[in-house]
Amino acid sequence: MKYLVFLIQLCQIISLAQGFMQAHSLNQRPSIYPLSSSPSTTQDSIPVYTPNTEAIQKATEILTRYDQLQVQYMKENPIGMGGGTAALQFLQTQITPEDREQMRQAVVTLVSEAHQQRARNSSEGRIMLGICAENVDEALLGLKTWVPALALPRGLLHGMDVDGKPVPPEELGAVYVKYNTGGCMTFTQMRQSGMGFDALWRPGDAVLEMYDGDFRGIYFNVELNDNEFRQFGVLPTDLFLEEEEW
Repeated sequence: MKYLVFLIQLCQIISLAQGFMQAHSLNQRPSIYPLSSSPSTTQDSIPVYTPNTEAIQKATEILTRYDQLQVQYMKENPIGMGGGTAALQFLQTQITPEDREQMRQAVVTLVSEAHQQRARNSSEGRIMLGICAENVDEALLGLKTWVPALALPRGLLHGMDVDGKPVPPEELGAVYVKYNTGGCMTFTQMRQSGMGFDALWRPGDAVLEMYDGDFRGIYFNVELNDNEFRQFGVLPTDLFLEEEEW
């Protein structure tokens, strides 16, 4: 009888020990799912990029309105080749500090959208600047203020030499600078230049040329994935210069 009781107690002890070991094993087992209220990490939880169409439209409308006002002023005051001098007068006499701030914010909005699109697809979001300047210093002012203010890539400035020999800036006179975040030369242009891959410029490079027109300011072009053509200008060269530096 004592032997039977002993066997029953031994079985109970073994059963308790097995239960403890099983529970301990479960506690040590790595969790397959994250311990949160939403364990799924499927594609549904990845933020989807959506263009801010309302902000894009507003910025486009603001810059378009200034373009229209400038064109109207040029028609009423046909001064300079193609109205170029009148376009500059419009910027100098008809634009208030509030207008400049609106222009700045509109440009920043479109460029910010272009940056986001380019981050997802390098073939989108290209930004181009066309700087019409009285001299090299004025052109450099445009580059040195617009590029950092808009977080654009910085590259090399081509065109300040002839066959590798530097040309004094004062000998160039009025200039036109073409800046491009997507590179400044196509493969067709590369072949025509005869420079081969030496002509393959990086994003942010710019080319400087002599210019005999009367326009002064910056043409701003931004390519977004809605395929709408957006070119504005001329805008003030010193648009991103601090007010006390005017």
